[in-house]
Amino acid sequence: MKKTIKLLLPLTFFLILVIAACLPNDGDYSAYLDKAEAIYPGRPDSVIVMPGYNRANINALMSTDPRAVKIRLYWNSRRDSLDAVISKDEIANRKIIQVPNIPEGVYTFELVTFDKSGNKSVVTEKTGQVLGPVYVKGLANRIVKSKVSITGSPAIIWYSETDTSSVMAGTEVAYKLSSGDSARIFTSKRRDTTILKNAAAGGKLILRTAYLPPNAIDTFYAKRDTIAY
Repeated sequence: MKKTIKLLLPLTFFLILVIAACLPNDGDYSAYLDKAEAIYPGRPDSVIVMPGYNRANINALMSTDPRAVKIRLYWNSRRDSLDAVISKDEIANRKIIQVPNIPEGVYTFELVTFDKSGNKSVVTEKTGQVLGPVYVKGLANRIVKSKVSITGSPAIIWYSETDTSSVMAGTEVAYKLSSGDSARIFTSKRRDTTILKNAAAGGKLILRTAYLPPNAIDTFYAKRDTIAY
């Protein structure tokens, strides 16, 4: 029995060495990765969807790979797409792709780069929203708290904007001057008072509140309201 064990031990050790030699080592995996990098151009990164009114800008950081000469943008489940050239100056820099005439909604944008031979990169995805009439319909004007007189001029006191997440930018007010001309003034949401300097007596003003969502390329306005001052 002992003799049999002594004979089996060298054979077992030999089989272990053979199996280990057949398994891929780190060098083999590196070879596969090197081959992949040689085929696929670098993909875009750090994508930002910049919403507008029925349009959008897609802002993406281009790869440092100089082989990428073209980028393709897909949306609407790849039913829509557009191509753009990647210039030498845009390598390793940000590139903006403009998407015009796109209906309001939430989209998943897919970006793929190509080299001169048509090899394409791994897909980069980014989900974002395009705004439009439905969004605008839900916007409300800033609420007037009171109408007063300050140093002889009519003034509007607004309720303070306490919602720190609000994308309200401020309120635009248009009114008639005592000279007969028109004036327009914009009051930031951080200010609670609008003074109508040189306003015509007993007149009316037209107001509309502006909203600027994060990364938006357009300013959105609530429907105009007219009030007496």
